[in-house]
Amino acid sequence: MTFSHGAAPERTRSSPWLYVVLGVVLVAALAVLGFFFGGALLTQATSRAAEADETVTVGSDESAVALVAPAGWVIVPHYFGTDIVTLRSPDARLEITFQVPSQPQSMVDASEAAAGEASEALVKDGLVPEGAMAADAGGLFWIDEAPKEGLSVRHASYEYGQAAAEGQGAPGVMVGSAAIASAGATSPNAAVRFSASADDLDRYRPAIAQILESIGGPVA
Repeated sequence: MTFSHGAAPERTRSSPWLYVVLGVVLVAALAVLGFFFGGALLTQATSRAAEADETVTVGSDESAVALVAPAGWVIVPHYFGTDIVTLRSPDARLEITFQVPSQPQSMVDASEAAAGEASEALVKDGLVPEGAMAADAGGLFWIDEAPKEGLSVRHASYEYGQAAAEGQGAPGVMVGSAAIASAGATSPNAAVRFSASADDLDRYRPAIAQILESIGGPVA
């Protein structure tokens, strides 16, 4: 008895376009992961503690400003570029972020932008309900000061929550902007907006003031 053998089934061949699509999807997924996690790892790797009082430049070219990070403070560069720098106190209870706007802003506009960004950060971290600080932003008490010749600072404070312990102040943020004008100039040469957050804002006001007073023009 003989058996007839049917033709072997043809092996399905994958289209080369399938591999192209899969490759594109894989690259896109890796890019997204790199954007969210790679930048944070790079920031952590490049952060350093100032061994002595150290001049830090924020921004570039003519729009740059310089400020002094006290000894022991951690300098945290931003992975998107040099326009944003954060200083963290040695006990990690105070952070001050400085940002040079991509476009020139008045001190009023820069201060309000800093307040808006601080509000979004508080909501994102679950520290205040959505819209809480934004609702109070119109009632923020703005203070205009001139700590030294050529430097103007505009700032306001917002406290939220309860003190963590008896005798301790409430957590809060100080936001605002600073503008630097050289001698004889009729308008500022450079400006920066800032946001400082601390779990006891009143305690850290002197440290914030010390750093704000150090702001100056770019170092040659």
